[in-house]
Amino acid sequence: MSIIFIFLFISIVHSDIPLDVPSFSIDLDHAPIDRWSDIIPNFAQPMNEFNIAIRAQIPQVFIDAAEIIVTRLEEHIPQPYYDELYSIARSISMPLADIVLINLVYELRTYCTSLLVRTSNNTIIHGRNLDFDLNTDLLRRLTFHVKFFRTSNPTFNYESIHFAGSIGLLTSSRSGYFSLSINQRSTDDKDWWMNALMSILHLHSLPLFIITRSIFDNSIMSYQDMKYILQNRHLIAPVYFIITDGRSSGMIITRNRLNSINPIELNSTLVQTNYDHWLDDPSNDPRRTAAENILQSFNSTQMTQDNIFDIVLSVIPVLNKLTVYTAIMNPGEKQDIFAKIRTLKPRQ
Repeated sequence: MSIIFIFLFISIVHSDIPLDVPSFSIDLDHAPIDRWSDIIPNFAQPMNEFNIAIRAQIPQVFIDAAEIIVTRLEEHIPQPYYDELYSIARSISMPLADIVLINLVYELRTYCTSLLVRTSNNTIIHGRNLDFDLNTDLLRRLTFHVKFFRTSNPTFNYESIHFAGSIGLLTSSRSGYFSLSINQRSTDDKDWWMNALMSILHLHSLPLFIITRSIFDNSIMSYQDMKYILQNRHLIAPVYFIITDGRSSGMIITRNRLNSINPIELNSTLVQTNYDHWLDDPSNDPRRTAAENILQSFNSTQMTQDNIFDIVLSVIPVLNKLTVYTAIMNPGEKQDIFAKIRTLKPRQ
């Protein structure tokens, strides 16, 4: 009863009108230089606005380093992803350095709530709210759904909830195989921007947008293969990987740049925000605690997509003014990603 009361109270004092997410498709059999040319021009204005905004908000030294990376891009970004970045830049006449910068900002600023829930029919629901603390309204205008496929292989496809300009995957599902969401891991590293760039320049670590695409673009990749890569591949920044095969297994992988620590496997429910799961939520950010308390009040038959969306991912503070979108994946049911752009605001 208390959960219902809270939900009704929040509905009275706040307004959120979930919006549909526009959808596109990409044939991976097409040349990489052409894959994004029909999609990105639809987002030219908000992409330019976002680029101007982030250049004004992030340290200049980070921008300078991104421009250095571009001068040696072929050393750091393998094909076909080099050509995809160039394709995006060409399609809206934006400098390639700015596209690289946008990709790095997208993957280094994801303040999110991700959850895994085992249902009564033995599938696993994978839900997430993606929160972004830079220019949230612009990010809503840059959000779309994309289905990747190969004409040459009718059985191969996967989906992503995407930000225009990015080639990587923050929220993605391959039906019948696995799903993935990525949350930023909060640390005390005050120089994390520069450390991330130095990892690319001097340690030859791959950005997440390359690692995630190389996993999902591989038609023979298994859940166990993905799990091994995400636990062991050197990264440019600490993150959390939330993964499931949709049927029997799911887990949270907590990553440093070089290794994983304290992985936790799914029993009935798991919730991850931006803090290590073995620590308490900070007092000013109780998103994980709020979601866990609601899930603990459910019985197994209440673990449904509708309830996860309506009662867990739509309740403050799990839903908040920085939430760009909500996505629910269920790779075990072989369902498309259900996603809505969120617009939470106080009622006038």
